[in-house]
Amino acid sequence: MDRVISAIRTMRFSNMYTLEVQNPVAEQRGVVNSFTSSPRPKSLDGLTVGLLWSGTHGGDVALNTAADLIKQRFKNVTVNFYNGNNYPAPEHIRQKCAEESDVVIGATAD
Repeated sequence: MDRVISAIRTMRFSNMYTLEVQNPVAEQRGVVNSFTSSPRPKSLDGLTVGLLWSGTHGGDVALNTAADLIKQRFKNVTVNFYNGNNYPAPEHIRQKCAEESDVVIGATAD
């Protein structure tokens, strides 16, 4: 267990302890799937925003709050909510969301 914090009693001083701190960061295992992010629009004015929820606890609350804030801040914005019911969302839900939206915001709330 070389990546844990451990206290080691030092024999030189009867009541002294040494705390050895090691880096708790895990090494990457397996394939790292990386991709570049999509271009960001300068504004959401006049655009359709798709909100994609995975069905996890609290994600709907976060997305509904985001929808309220988006509607307050931008003009003529349309917000559509998509329930994926699971992570990852089924392909047909993701496809529908992508086709009907200019911008997509996803939340898992995990």
